[in-house]
Amino acid sequence: MSRFARGAALLSACIIGLQFTAACAPSRTPSSHFPPPTQVDEPGVYETADGRMRAVGVLEWVDLEGGFFAVVDVAETEAAEIRVVAVIANSEELEDELLASRGRYVEVLGEAFDGVSIRMAGPEILAEEVRPLLDD
Repeated sequence: MSRFARGAALLSACIIGLQFTAACAPSRTPSSHFPPPTQVDEPGVYETADGRMRAVGVLEWVDLEGGFFAVVDVAETEAAEIRVVAVIANSEELEDELLASRGRYVEVLGEAFDGVSIRMAGPEILAEEVRPLLDD
């Protein structure tokens, strides 16, 4: 095999390897509010030891069905499609606290909302406490 043919074969193998690596990489780039998994929990709904609901993610205003505060998986951008982790059912009671934490990575502690709602974006939580998880 000529030196040129070996070089071409090596270059082809490198290109295929890079394509495979890119295909296996996560499909979205985490926002600046998305922490490494080793620091805090990943976005999601968790049950606490005392049976309460704990929603973790980015606190955003979702302009859907009249608008509502929700914990989502990534900060909203034109490139990122958000997934609602939990809707805050009693946002009017915590409006100042929610506005102050908007766009931050938070945990929301409360009870699962079992009532009737027009919002069908995700599970609903009756928030008791909103705490930022990361310092900006």
